[in-house]
Amino acid sequence: MGFKKIKTQIAVIGAGIAGCAIARELCRYKLETAVIEKEADVSWGTTKANSGHIHPGYAGPAGTLRLSTCRKGQLLFLKNSEELSIPVKWIGSLLHIFRTEELNELNHLLKQGKDNGVPGLEIITDRKRIKKLEPNISENVIASLYCREHYICSPYEAAIAIFENAKTNGATFIFDTKVTGIEYDRTQKTFLISAVDYFGSKKSIESEYIVNAAGVYADDIARLAGDHSFSIKAIKGQYYLLDPDVKNLVNHLNIRVADKTNARSKGMYVGRTYHGNAIFGSNYEVTDKNDLTTSKKSLDEIKEKLSDMVDRIPYDKVITTFAGLRAYADTGDFVLGPSPANRKFINAAGIQSPGLTCAFLIAELTAQALKDEGLKLRPDPAYIPERKKTESLNKDDFSNNNVLYKKDNFFGRIVCRCEKVTEAEIIEAIKNGATTVDGVKFRTRAGMGRCQGGYCMLRVVKILARELKIPEENVTKSGGDSYITKYRMD
Repeated sequence: MGFKKIKTQIAVIGAGIAGCAIARELCRYKLETAVIEKEADVSWGTTKANSGHIHPGYAGPAGTLRLSTCRKGQLLFLKNSEELSIPVKWIGSLLHIFRTEELNELNHLLKQGKDNGVPGLEIITDRKRIKKLEPNISENVIASLYCREHYICSPYEAAIAIFENAKTNGATFIFDTKVTGIEYDRTQKTFLISAVDYFGSKKSIESEYIVNAAGVYADDIARLAGDHSFSIKAIKGQYYLLDPDVKNLVNHLNIRVADKTNARSKGMYVGRTYHGNAIFGSNYEVTDKNDLTTSKKSLDEIKEKLSDMVDRIPYDKVITTFAGLRAYADTGDFVLGPSPANRKFINAAGIQSPGLTCAFLIAELTAQALKDEGLKLRPDPAYIPERKKTESLNKDDFSNNNVLYKKDNFFGRIVCRCEKVTEAEIIEAIKNGATTVDGVKFRTRAGMGRCQGGYCMLRVVKILARELKIPEENVTKSGGDSYITKYRMD
């Protein structure tokens, strides 16, 4: 087992959407930034199983950062998505109620949204108009809050785009590395971070400042630094994902008003992913920080409640179910700013909904907090804000793909039939940082189709082995010891 010592100015712990955005923001300045992540790639915690909503800013507890920052966060997300080629689509949303007494909730959210500058909000009580907007809406729905300013994105693709741009601008990413201890040397005025990789090799990172963006583990990281000011609960939500050939189930995000007994949840929904799959979920369960299991009981609850809202949901078209975790702080809000234990330790914790929406704003607020605590932010003239999108086949109109094939004949080799992913795209993903089957999957969608990797997985393994110059039996699904095959596949 080896030992490695690293020195940096700022150590960001956690490479989810918030950690990556913070790293990129710090790259605007002449600074050394290192990001420490316990997984083998970016976005594999809360970000990976996020619903992908870019929230407008009408929902959330009054007086919280979660509400007050949402509209500005959305505008900043849309601006940055253009620079970084992050896939974003307009979809609009309808928040539905089932009883007349719930009209008070719609009126409250309408006022709250208008107070926060959200345009395009209105309450619709005309059943014919609701039916025109959503032909499959149930007769149980009596009124809806329509919101024009609702968008969706691919959350893991967003994090990957930010990661690539941060890396281009000089940020260092240290993967497969778990932080195990934090000490502060008051003489040297630096933190000493102890860490260990999956195979037991120890690392020591010396840093002037720490940013804690560790998701559901942010309270554990804070306690290593002597900060006991908040705690995190892992809140699990489960989802159904449907086959992409389900085209016309819904036109918007259709949200069921949250139950009064479960007011912390924004409500279950039926919608579409950025890539067009119908998706619906999620419930709200307090659970263990490592629990990503799905259960028949929870999935049946989701099915029952959403079938009351949307008719003709084709459950026979489900291609997978999955679960994601939200980092719910006991403050009920984002935990942003200097720790009471050490003001050079900056928390970016409790990043639950609308954390994806507010990622770039959280990054700006974190940079300001670092500046307030003495970090000199000198602009770097070499900073590159743009990230060019990786070229891929046009999956709707194949007539223009000859241009790509002439440039690189690997565009003529389809590896994933369901999602029409070529070998050229997989090679580019590996060049950009993918080292595992899941790393390729989240960058290219190879393995996300109806067969869920049944056709393409072993083909991806062969390409990874070739491009990384490692034996095929050393290729993993998601890092660590998640090996795909025991022997070479000749």
